Amino acid sequence: MKKIQKSSLFMKLILLALVSLLAASTPKIITYRTQKDFEKGEPKGVSINSYGEIKLAPQINETFNTDLPFIWAMAADQRGNIYVAGGNGGKVFKINSKNEAAEIFEADEIEIYALATDGENNLFVATSPRGKVYKIPFGSTPKAEDVVFFDPEDIYIWSMVVDKQNNLFVATGEKGLIYKVDSKGGHSLFFESEDAHIRKMILDRSGNILAGTSGKGIAMRISPDGKPFVLYDSPLIEVTDLLQDRSGDIYVAISGDALLKTAIPAVKATSTSGGQENSKFDDDEDEGLDLPVQNISTGSRGRGSSRGSTVYRIDRDGMVRTFWSTPKDRIYAMILNASGNILVGTGDKGRLYSLSQSGEHTLLSQLEDLQITVLAKNSHGTIYLGTSNSGSVYTLNARFSSDGYYLSDVVDAKVTSQWGEISWEAEMTSNSGLVFYTRSGNTEEPDKTWSPWSSSYYSPMGQAVTSPSARFIQFKAKFSTKDGKNSSVLKQVSFSYLQKNVAPQIEEITLHSAGDYYPGSANKNSDDSHLGKNNSSGRNGFQSQSLGRKTYKKGFRSVSWRTQDENRDHLSFDLFYKGENENQWRTLAENFNGYVYSWDSELFPDGRYFIKLVAKDDLSNPPAMTLSSEKISQPFIVDNKGPEVSEIKVRSQGKNTILSFSVFDSQMNILSVEYGLNADDWSLVYPVDGICDSKKEQFEIKVSSLLEGTNTVVIKVKDSLDNIGFGKKNFKQ
Repeated sequence: MKKIQKSSLFMKLILLALVSLLAASTPKIITYRTQKDFEKGEPKGVSINSYGEIKLAPQINETFNTDLPFIWAMAADQRGNIYVAGGNGGKVFKINSKNEAAEIFEADEIEIYALATDGENNLFVATSPRGKVYKIPFGSTPKAEDVVFFDPEDIYIWSMVVDKQNNLFVATGEKGLIYKVDSKGGHSLFFESEDAHIRKMILDRSGNILAGTSGKGIAMRISPDGKPFVLYDSPLIEVTDLLQDRSGDIYVAISGDALLKTAIPAVKATSTSGGQENSKFDDDEDEGLDLPVQNISTGSRGRGSSRGSTVYRIDRDGMVRTFWSTPKDRIYAMILNASGNILVGTGDKGRLYSLSQSGEHTLLSQLEDLQITVLAKNSHGTIYLGTSNSGSVYTLNARFSSDGYYLSDVVDAKVTSQWGEISWEAEMTSNSGLVFYTRSGNTEEPDKTWSPWSSSYYSPMGQAVTSPSARFIQFKAKFSTKDGKNSSVLKQVSFSYLQKNVAPQIEEITLHSAGDYYPGSANKNSDDSHLGKNNSSGRNGFQSQSLGRKTYKKGFRSVSWRTQDENRDHLSFDLFYKGENENQWRTLAENFNGYVYSWDSELFPDGRYFIKLVAKDDLSNPPAMTLSSEKISQPFIVDNKGPEVSEIKVRSQGKNTILSFSVFDSQMNILSVEYGLNADDWSLVYPVDGICDSKKEQFEIKVSSLLEGTNTVVIKVKDSLDNIGFGKKNFKQ
């Protein structure tokens, strides 16, 4: 019997409302309800489906550990056996239907990337580098030199398939060749690719070879007579696996990086005893070969380079559609399960996904191993998982794991916070259990300084979190089943917290150029009409600070600021000013809610001034708990009076008339001086020292074309704030 358990939102809101009356900031509620929310955490023995529901994962049991660092290949025969191989060691293991394992073969080469079986249960083993294909009769444990079946000149052998006529097809690397080898060992070149590596082959229902390359990431179909047809030329780099479903649709997994590292020296392996080099690496001719190394998901970068992978579906009409993408996981293997869903093995988190025919994905399980590199199915339908870097083989079962848990990501409350309650919504079944735990601390990653896990929370309606106040918190949901047939289904988790109030911070104050004016900025007071625009807070605590449209308005000054509030409170501001030699601050604006303020500086006497800004979180807190901070600007100059012209004198010097005068500005440097004689055009003049660069300048002008009677000269002076002053003098020649 199923029972839906839901948290009481109404009671939660009442509780939070009561708490907020006593609190210094607004309560926050964190809710997990989607797959994206839950995938931020760590599932152990649980699955997360596309609806954001969590339940126990299928049992995945370790069957055998090969003691090899990597498992690259698995193959099944018709008698229920699975064969497993990898590197570095060149060993092949047989696992029978009772999951009993034994080593049956050891090659002279260090890597085995491909295995295949024929209709007579013979096993083919392909080795690298510069390897061979060995043919091992069923039930035998031969020496390598006795069973060499095909010895190509190619460096890598990546994949093998056997057709219904027991012809073996061998895909290679460096030259991108496929060989056809008959049951007696006779061989011929079957296909030559333009890409250097043919990484994967399977047979379709019609006996064609479906092949995928590394380099251009091309998926193609090759007919039995060797004629290719490109199915898809992807923007990514490497085809990692191919699959055909029951309806005939083809699925192609393509990675944004290549398994094979390029342009690096070969890494020599060493034995585990005595520090001596493994003899399999001693051949000098293998120097410089490129071999996959331990971090096997990191490869060469180039065309379409990225860490993620994509599965494309190619229907029977040849239409290609993106079926599923994962931005961080590298897809290594795919297989169909009994329900027709596609299981996908990935790295670097050892995640096994299940893809439905509609493209919805479920994170089925996450192993301790970093990579699930191979998936295979024996003749009885049991699915096996091969992993790296532990070299273990697992079996996937239909029953639920007996227990498992979901560990959330660490939630950052930004400041020390008081925790409220935790509640959840779940579908409970008989013989299944679900309980929660929390822990808290003040480091970004949980460590020994964190609190221990709390006692169990059993009530989905909500229980007070008992973990101590801190900045960070994490929860764990533990699932269990008694019969392996039923599992609770978690659908949503919520918890609340209340931050300790922290004073707002003023990051900077900016004084704008004289004349910069922001229309409407001086009208934003405490009427709250603008709060939706100007006080909405981002996740990082910074409030929106759009200044709006700027215009020019003579005499106006503007000041803007940038603030941060860790509580994401709504802020108001007080502005004050004072002269350079004054002690008393005078009010410029109170309870202002914007982030730029403009005022008419002509109301100020000329001089040097300071602005003091006070930021308050009073719009989100009661008066007794309001906090504030303040910051003083750099000095700025108010200068609205034009420069003065003085000491205008006229004298004769030989046949010339000399006009001399002084200009002066109390605050700003002189920018330019012009004169006009007898209403003629303005003429630019320079000071005696040749450049206008000070508040006081001396000028001498030689004038000509004077009138017989009275002459009039007008002098126009402009300072660096565009204030203008005039001087005038009448004189006779």
